[in-house]
Amino acid sequence: MHVSLSIRAAAVGALVLSLAACGGGESSTTSVVPRLDESSCPYKLDPSQTLGNSVRCGVMVVAQDRRAPAGATVSVPFIVFKSAGSSLAPVIYLTGGPGEDWGDTVSQVKLGSSPGFVGGAKLPRDEVLIEQRGALLTKPALACSEVPWGAAMFRDFKAALTSTVATVKGCAEGWLAKGVQPQAFTTDDLAADVNDLRALLGYDKVVLNGVSYGTMWALAVLRDHPGTVDRMVLDSVVAQSVPPFKSGPKGFDDSLMAVSAACAAQPACAAAYPGLDARLLALFGQLNSTVVPWTLGPGGQLSPAVAAGVLFTVAQFLPENVPDAVTLLESLVSGELRVNGLNNVTQEQIVALARLAFDDLAGPVAGQYLSIVCADNATASADELKAAVAQVRPALQPVAQGQLESLVAHCGAWPYRKDLPAKSFAPVVSNVPTLILSGDLDPSTPPVWAQEVAKTLSGSTWVRFPARSHSVQTSSECATGLAQAFMAGKTIDPACAAAETLKFTLP
Repeated sequence: MHVSLSIRAAAVGALVLSLAACGGGESSTTSVVPRLDESSCPYKLDPSQTLGNSVRCGVMVVAQDRRAPAGATVSVPFIVFKSAGSSLAPVIYLTGGPGEDWGDTVSQVKLGSSPGFVGGAKLPRDEVLIEQRGALLTKPALACSEVPWGAAMFRDFKAALTSTVATVKGCAEGWLAKGVQPQAFTTDDLAADVNDLRALLGYDKVVLNGVSYGTMWALAVLRDHPGTVDRMVLDSVVAQSVPPFKSGPKGFDDSLMAVSAACAAQPACAAAYPGLDARLLALFGQLNSTVVPWTLGPGGQLSPAVAAGVLFTVAQFLPENVPDAVTLLESLVSGELRVNGLNNVTQEQIVALARLAFDDLAGPVAGQYLSIVCADNATASADELKAAVAQVRPALQPVAQGQLESLVAHCGAWPYRKDLPAKSFAPVVSNVPTLILSGDLDPSTPPVWAQEVAKTLSGSTWVRFPARSHSVQTSSECATGLAQAFMAGKTIDPACAAAETLKFTLP
């Protein structure tokens, strides 16, 4: 239920718009951990960057399980984009997912530019990227052979569990046989990695900027190492005290209602897409009770899971296209795919949008995703999951039920850590200056999660963006400016957030 961000946003953007040698440093020979090894750089750099001059790069070698420091290790890539003698606290950017990596980003960062979520700005201080342990560029990367969702997944979550759970279980057994302990890949472990890197790089205090899952990661750093954090930016908040399994389905439903209300409030959108919310519910009602053949679709039919996948992904990154997506899905149900505002949409592209919503578990590091997500949701009881389904409107309940059942079943097949301390699920209490950004239309990290976090962060400023969805720093110039000013210690004026409008794509 954590969801990924800038990388997936780019993929969705490309889909919907189509619808409308590094080296340097010395190799360490010591077995002491943690340590830095800068004998080679795991990233490809932009030609304007110079290793050892504008960039510092390598891997941090840390204990896989800090409770057994003499055991196996994990190599975590990092890169520092160096500023020219700035005295400002460096920024460490924390990715989402879990499972996102910086591989595609680093090669595009030109000399003097920021590599983070507000990329393109003049580099005012050292800026640091660190990988999530277990993600694709780390060693080990907790990869599994692609989970075989297959046709059954898109027709019926339960029907898919037999094959997918077996694959997940086999993947776990393979890692255990190699001496890798998936239980050591948790948010708490990632927080310790950040602190180790900070110390090894010689920084006293750092600024943390996290998006989506990266906000939970940042909060864990603040909780466990409070004296090391100068200030934080939390964008699209995931809260330790609100496990996503318990309230994720309602976030999706609330997002659809918010987008529908925004459309109804704009005369042009209301005229082009009358009764959007009622049509949404009618669409799912029909799909819940009727088999809708779709030759080119996943599973050979347009299922509630496919419809939810399309709408979730579009609502997350391009909410202005939700009315069009609803219309396209309606046209499939009616048996005639019509071209609307999404310029020559193909059925293959709709399939791609649906699959993006499920690629966390079927992605290249499914094991890392499960290790983190299952542990972070370990306190969610069966009664609480039942209540989570009951919170959404009846037409969406079958999809919500299937998604939670699937995640719980896969967690049952994966050896995640079940003994995290109580503090791992408690609200983080701090007076560290914090800028909280959230989009009112966000289906994956709803604003109520940000509200919960703000309650115990006495130094926080919470800025809501009524016309934005997920990862507002990547979609809003206002959010970019606020984050830059806040990280520089300047006074911010959040008025620009309320001034933004959602410009729906019209036929």
